[in-house]
Amino acid sequence: MEKSDNGIPPKKRKMLVYGIVGLIGLFLLYHSFYAVPLDSRAKDVADGDMEKVVAAYFSQTLPTTLAQAPEPCGLLKTLSAEENRSWTQYGKQTNIGSRYYFLIKGEGVISEIEKDFINVAFGEGAETCSLRISTVYIFGNEIRDASGKLLLQDVGELSKFNAISELINKKVRDEVVPEFLKQAQVGKKVQVDGAFALNKRIGVSKDFEVVPIQLQVID
Repeated sequence: MEKSDNGIPPKKRKMLVYGIVGLIGLFLLYHSFYAVPLDSRAKDVADGDMEKVVAAYFSQTLPTTLAQAPEPCGLLKTLSAEENRSWTQYGKQTNIGSRYYFLIKGEGVISEIEKDFINVAFGEGAETCSLRISTVYIFGNEIRDASGKLLLQDVGELSKFNAISELINKKVRDEVVPEFLKQAQVGKKVQVDGAFALNKRIGVSKDFEVVPIQLQVID
């Protein structure tokens, strides 16, 4: 058999050259795909999806659900008197336990403005109550979970579910509260839409805070 100068048969030498060229091509192709990391693209899409979920939650889900929300004083009185049926009727749970999430909607009068919160008095006569509305520490899952309309199984991933909750809170901190505080004064009448959580084993305590969803000076 005819040999090449280096002792490799021409046919085998040809196959070897094609193999090397093929490997080089695969190497270049691999690195061309990762010139822009695919993980970053996937993250951008996920973030965009979450922002769409939050926008729809505020514009569609919450207004419909809040339209049926109870006024604060009546709800607290009912929860104190009927420890079983009313908690499941008005509250939402995300897992087995004693923590329930509630929505409220009502008109009240600002009685106090502090650095981190405002106090709002609701109701008239004997049916009055005062609630502390947070204006700084707006964290947690109250707004996300109190409607019962946004569930983990709808999102698929716990990390994404928690990220949506933070986007919801950030929207309130950045868009709702600053505009409200520009107009807020003691004695002003306000519309408060909010969410809060209570532990059923403890009952209705006096030190919980309402996380605002919408705040509006109406007088």
